[in-house]
Amino acid sequence: MVGISAVLLLAGGTYFTTMSLKIADAQASTLGEPILVEKGKITSQSQLGSNRTQFTFSANGTLNGSIEVINTGSYVSTSIGNNSSTNEGQGVISTRDGSETASYSLIGTDNVTRDGKVMFRGSVAYITNSTGNLSVLNNMLTFLRGEGDIKTGNFTSTDWELK
Repeated sequence: MVGISAVLLLAGGTYFTTMSLKIADAQASTLGEPILVEKGKITSQSQLGSNRTQFTFSANGTLNGSIEVINTGSYVSTSIGNNSSTNEGQGVISTRDGSETASYSLIGTDNVTRDGKVMFRGSVAYITNSTGNLSVLNNMLTFLRGEGDIKTGNFTSTDWELK
């Protein structure tokens, strides 16, 4: 059920987002150890219209508990009211030395709390030609959970592999 929801999430857009993320939250304890843990910062933002904003970000993280990686990307956030948004984006993860890369697409939702925290959830689909440390990401689908601070732009996030 979770696998089907994740595929529909990536293919079907926002209608399936809520359903898929509730399933992911309910089963987070069965997803095991995180595949990626990172801390980052929003590096820029620009308004694309009255309810759309593009954000770029950069983060340092750990893949599989020991591989240091750098994550750079961007996403477009569309406000849907009620302090909530839908998000679609893409990015690249590279090893610290830059010798390997993996690209990804993401889709998700976020909610701003009363105290200015952004709680976000989503799915990420990775692809790479790497045969080294990042090869584990090839064709991997993950569930993402994170938290950010509106004032500072700092965020933390964790990805779990969908098995």
